[in-house]
Amino acid sequence: MRQTMLTCFLLFLTALIWNTSCSSDNSDNNTPPEPQPTTYDIYAAGYKTVDSKAVATVWKNGTELYALTDGTSDAWAYGICVDNGTVYTAGYEEQDGHIVAVLWENATLKYTLGASGSNSYALAVTVSDGTAYTAGSTTVDGSLTATVWENGSVLHTYSVSPATSQARAVAVSGSDVYAAGNLQPGGTQPVAEVWKNADAHYTQGDGTTPGDIRGLFIAGSDLYTAGHIGEQAVVWRNGSLLYTLTDGSSSAEAMSLWRDGSTLYTAGYYTTSDFGEQGVVWQNGTELYTLSDGKGAGSMPYAVAAWGGTVFTAGTLFGNGRHAAVWQNDGLLYTLDRGEAYAMYVVPHYGTTQE
Repeated sequence: MRQTMLTCFLLFLTALIWNTSCSSDNSDNNTPPEPQPTTYDIYAAGYKTVDSKAVATVWKNGTELYALTDGTSDAWAYGICVDNGTVYTAGYEEQDGHIVAVLWENATLKYTLGASGSNSYALAVTVSDGTAYTAGSTTVDGSLTATVWENGSVLHTYSVSPATSQARAVAVSGSDVYAAGNLQPGGTQPVAEVWKNADAHYTQGDGTTPGDIRGLFIAGSDLYTAGHIGEQAVVWRNGSLLYTLTDGSSSAEAMSLWRDGSTLYTAGYYTTSDFGEQGVVWQNGTELYTLSDGKGAGSMPYAVAAWGGTVFTAGTLFGNGRHAAVWQNDGLLYTLDRGEAYAMYVVPHYGTTQE
């Protein structure tokens, strides 16, 4: 089930440029503080298990909003974005023995992104000026190739033959489209990669140690990415290493990140001594807290968002099976269905009205 866990980023959290025009660098002490939200709508996307089948699902504020598929075939939702009340969900479903990338609008299939007869994956989605940009991978000449779709059509594919690649996160800033994931040229380890429009933008790693990017966030002129190099969870800023979050003594990954003012929150995990996975939130490179059910169960967070120090994460709670879950700060906010939540989108409200 974790072949392409993100997200969206995957959560590989998909609306990764929220409030990017806001800056905490204003030194005028007379500037009034920015207003903080009073309520939130919290959307999560993933799957629930029904009769041993994975059903792509969207939840809102702890309650199922849409079952995107009917359970005839396995399907998973990996990315979510809400634009003016319209919910876009990216994922993939099994069709005639292949995995096919799809994009849903609200509860309805909007685009079948991948071609029939070959495998494809949609892992993240963002919307800019009414246009949906989806990141994932398609099969090109027999190799998995990082791909960005614009609405229902391929916008960019990224690879260097012979190579395989995957795009796990996507963001739009102005007229530029950014994607991030990994690239594995023939005979080397995968390297963490950021693409800008049609071209490679940053390569993190030299191909001797495996690397990957799971999360992407743009704030002003800064581009942040989260992932791993070898066994270490790391964060980069503008192509340079910013934080090494773990010491490499166990497997770890940074899965998602979000800047709130001058504070950078990162969600990810490390492997414990009994080979379980422990979800973590880091603040500016330092562990802030672990995520659990209050009874010691492990977790895997895939998405994070924050406003005014209130931090939301979404992912998987282990223990009695796997359950999709949402946390507020270090407390379990919602336990959803048996399954996993791979993505989250939070809509803040500055009054009392919720969508």
